[in-house]
Amino acid sequence: MDQFPELVEQAARDRAAFRFTHYAQELAGLFHAFYTNCHVITDDAALTKARLALCDAVRIVLSLSLSLLGISAPERM
Repeated sequence: MDQFPELVEQAARDRAAFRFTHYAQELAGLFHAFYTNCHVITDDAALTKARLALCDAVRIVLSLSLSLLGISAPERM
């Protein structure tokens, strides 16, 4: 996710919007694996806080990726 700004720059420069679809799919897959294998809410307050921050960061980056593609991101399913 830390390379997302560079992805935006490259996609704009190369007029290659498809990069966002690949990126969003990969990020969603990685997050799904994380969420399947790790408890977000734990007895360790610091770990819970870090994992919640990660979840929020993924939400933001996926939302931005979809927005750049002209796709709305629902807040609830």
